[in-house]
Amino acid sequence: MRVELSMNPTVAHEEARVTARMPSDALDEAVRLLASIGDDATIVEHDGGLRGAIVGRRGGGAVVVPIADVYVARADNGAVQLVTAKGALRTNSRLYELERQLGADFVRISKSAIVNLNKIDRIEPGFGGAYGVRMSDGTVEWISRRYVGAFKTALGM
Repeated sequence: MRVELSMNPTVAHEEARVTARMPSDALDEAVRLLASIGDDATIVEHDGGLRGAIVGRRGGGAVVVPIADVYVARADNGAVQLVTAKGALRTNSRLYELERQLGADFVRISKSAIVNLNKIDRIEPGFGGAYGVRMSDGTVEWISRRYVGAFKTALGM
């Protein structure tokens, strides 16, 4: 395996990318080891690896969660939080990165939130044309008017 390291003091946060021909236990272990470095990590699988899972951080540890068990990804005060079946987790990924990585079952509903369409319990009307989305875990997020059209299209409304 070839390993390349680039040092750049201007980067916002450290990042490691792993490209492999095929998944293996050794590769999965190496990815988990990389994710354990630092205070926060997110691992998103592309064509192998964790097979549809994402890793968030809680306390000093990493928590592996199937992408299907992610309810909401939200930005709050510069940090991104994942609301999952395993509880709230932190991630270093930006919301726009997660939007691309989480896949077609997720839709952006505001500048600060992405929801899993398969985890929506109900949609409730709000004030001024806004809607609230109640997730199956009880979490409520608001759809901003700017994103209502795309949200309705994603749901087939």
